[in-house]
Amino acid sequence: MRQIFLSLSTTGAPVTDGHRIIEIGAVEIKNKELTGKFFHCYLNPDRDIDGSEIAVHGITNEFLNDKPRFSAIFNKLDIFLSDAEILCTSKNDTLFIKNELALHRFTPSNPQLKEEINTPTIEETLTASAKETFNSAKSAFREKTKDLYGSLLEAEISADAYLSATKNEKIITSINEFLEEVSNTDPNDLFRGVPNRNYRLLPSLFRHTSEGHQTREDKMMWVFKAHSRPHLEKYPENDIQWLTLAQHHGLPTRLLDWSFSPLVACFFCVNESIDNDGAVYLYKARDYKREEKINIKTLKKPAAFLPSHGSRRITAQSGAFTVHPDCCYEIDEPEIQKYIIPKNLKPSFLKSLSKYGINNSTIFPDLDGLCSHIKTQQGY
Repeated sequence: MRQIFLSLSTTGAPVTDGHRIIEIGAVEIKNKELTGKFFHCYLNPDRDIDGSEIAVHGITNEFLNDKPRFSAIFNKLDIFLSDAEILCTSKNDTLFIKNELALHRFTPSNPQLKEEINTPTIEETLTASAKETFNSAKSAFREKTKDLYGSLLEAEISADAYLSATKNEKIITSINEFLEEVSNTDPNDLFRGVPNRNYRLLPSLFRHTSEGHQTREDKMMWVFKAHSRPHLEKYPENDIQWLTLAQHHGLPTRLLDWSFSPLVACFFCVNESIDNDGAVYLYKARDYKREEKINIKTLKKPAAFLPSHGSRRITAQSGAFTVHPDCCYEIDEPEIQKYIIPKNLKPSFLKSLSKYGINNSTIFPDLDGLCSHIKTQQGY
């Protein structure tokens, strides 16, 4: 897995006022290690630099007179960025790069630099606790270099701080390595596979772009309860059972799906989104609650439970859930292990999992799952 940490200096802000890039600094991390490879250059922006910006970075108009234009360095920059994940501390960095590409009508190799792609900042990919570690590490690194400034230095500081903040992550290079990693886990451990490694442990109810989730939840569950009864052979006995049923049929809820099986979680990690690295979370849940004793209104932190109002799919997937209170949307504990499976390994993992009996027909034990498995076997 290849990542590039990118930092820029510019003539000013915002980019919509015609400001341009004057310095690019980028460093490479591969499989969670600094490689020593970097890209750095100064650019002639063909316009004056704002005085306030000169006070920050110290780069003057005179210094840039003999420096190359963006068009002269694009090919080298494009090769360096190529297929890497680009990580910046500010959204302005990618906006400025995209602006230069548009001005010169260049087509980048890296899909993150396409005009319609919204590239998250480094902090947006981190949990709250990891973000705190990231910012603390950045402050410590800056204190050591407080008399220095430059885009390359800023990129190096961000890369070092990111590595400090993501020590719970491990890059998996083969199915055998994954099996070795999970071979000695506790029987009570929970696993969750996500097709995009940037997906966090946040239930679907709280992923809405706006606030007011409580009102939405009340409305959705009211409609669901009113109209689902004709389709039910057995009515749920409590709110948790209703949530479990709604979650099973795709309604956004405050529940998060888990599995006691690392192979099942691995399947959900690699079965979709072949253009993104996936991840399997390992959560050492120990305090399991009885669903009839869970009171959502008084809950202070996410609680794990085994569903009694189950289904064939939940049974096949060795399923369990966590229910999340309003005061704690996300599971964010530093000791949670995160196994990252690179996107290029997803097809081989799927084949290996099928040999172990983990495929669409066993994960989804119905005709839909069977047909999906047959399609996969035939290359559809």
